[in-house]
Amino acid sequence: MTTLLQMLRRCLPTALLLVGASALLLATDRARSSRGLPAVAVLQQTSSVVLEDAVRGMLDGLARAGWDDGRNVTIRRFNAEGDMAQGNAIAREIASGPFDLVLTSSTPSLQQVATANERGRLKHVFAAVADPFSAGVGLDRADPMVHPPWLVGYGSLAPVDFTFGVARRLHPGLKRVGAAHNPSESNSRRFMELARAACRRRGIELFEVPVENSSGVIEAVQATIARGAEAIFCPGDTTVMSAIDATIATAAKAGVPVFTVNPGVPERGSLFDVGFNFHEVGLVAGRLAADILEGTDPAAVPIRETAAEIPPYIILNLVAKGVDRSVWRVPEDLIPQARFVIDEGGKREQAGAVLAGPFDEPED
Repeated sequence: MTTLLQMLRRCLPTALLLVGASALLLATDRARSSRGLPAVAVLQQTSSVVLEDAVRGMLDGLARAGWDDGRNVTIRRFNAEGDMAQGNAIAREIASGPFDLVLTSSTPSLQQVATANERGRLKHVFAAVADPFSAGVGLDRADPMVHPPWLVGYGSLAPVDFTFGVARRLHPGLKRVGAAHNPSESNSRRFMELARAACRRRGIELFEVPVENSSGVIEAVQATIARGAEAIFCPGDTTVMSAIDATIATAAKAGVPVFTVNPGVPERGSLFDVGFNFHEVGLVAGRLAADILEGTDPAAVPIRETAAEIPPYIILNLVAKGVDRSVWRVPEDLIPQARFVIDEGGKREQAGAVLAGPFDEPED
């Protein structure tokens, strides 16, 4: 007993010091907020190029509006690294932490924070979300002013029907397309609804294989190729896009091209990509966050579509591996519309290139 008491006496100062330090840090955070220095959290679901670009845009949008980390705002970044349980835990940490506003990048991150912040303690701005109206966070597709008074942001639904139209222009005889997707992601469900409709309109058979995580994507892609898929479509799906490089490599070995609604890396090897520049997507969200930090009431701001401010663009890869160019031919009039073109000379950006629409999804 004497030995135990001696050990406790020795440990007590250290324990008190740790408790005191933690209390001091918490008090410092609260004092910092109380003296007018806002605290901002940024959460993304995984380390994909799209989400990294969106977060970088968010931070740039804040900075361009005069909000500099360490000077007049504190910013802390979080990344769930593709783990849903970890994302939920981080969301709870943010919702109960010393933050005034949170920015989220991706549909899962939007949902996680919306759940953890259901009482609205924090103001919340989201972006890099394909279809926020199907995310189950209290939005109304019929009225963009209907949303929780603390939650606002941008939808970024890429033009799926237009994308399949491009595929058919490149290969007029296209009949079979494969797609892996994670049905637990509401954004993926929306993309696949649109893909099914686009294929029905064109008489294309869509081979779908659901996956639960990124480790199942390659097997799913191989399964669609074994059934005769002539191309692989990658939807705006966080799970699938986390395995995009391996998907392209796998398809190329089978002589099957890949097309996506996730541009951002022109040289990665897909045949073409249609969608948004996610740094620009993040910029508009960062500017909105700056407005809110400066006093704008999010309840008075509608849910917005990125396409209203940023047009989609196309990347064309004229030298993608595994592509039979006698079958897949890029129309000459499409090349000048591409923001990026990959050819024998490498990657080139065509400043001012505008992709001809219309981009509105037709009624199914």
